[in-house]
Amino acid sequence: MLNRKKNIDLLVSHLWKLGYTIIKRKLGTYLSEPPNINGYEIDLVAKIRRQYAMGICIEKNELHDAKFLQKLSYLASRKTKTGNKDVLLFISFPVEIYKMVKDLVSSLDDPIKRNIYLVPMYEMVQNDLFNTSYDKVSLRNVERVH
Repeated sequence: MLNRKKNIDLLVSHLWKLGYTIIKRKLGTYLSEPPNINGYEIDLVAKIRRQYAMGICIEKNELHDAKFLQKLSYLASRKTKTGNKDVLLFISFPVEIYKMVKDLVSSLDDPIKRNIYLVPMYEMVQNDLFNTSYDKVSLRNVERVH
């Protein structure tokens, strides 16, 4: 199982590959920590042009929490202050719990689901950034919930 810092690092790597710039992140060296949003912790805030995104890393034990679905719903429904644009939510998790996360997220309302992207983490592939298979897998495993 991956530790929290490594999960955040892998999510940052995925967002970089998608063209995002990381603005705030947890457990980092140079960037400040993102603020709590209505008491919910987020792991990073990113931006591409005028589109903002949040990222959270979850573990299996968080799925059994009764307030977890409420947290996802609240974070995925956020909008920017100035442009009233949707803020995307990237959810990173171990690949072993993919089915549980997908089922949980698909139970949300359609407008909320459109703002959520699922990013399963593959520990064995992410070990080497210069591996030729790294790019192929990492770009394939970002999935938008429909």
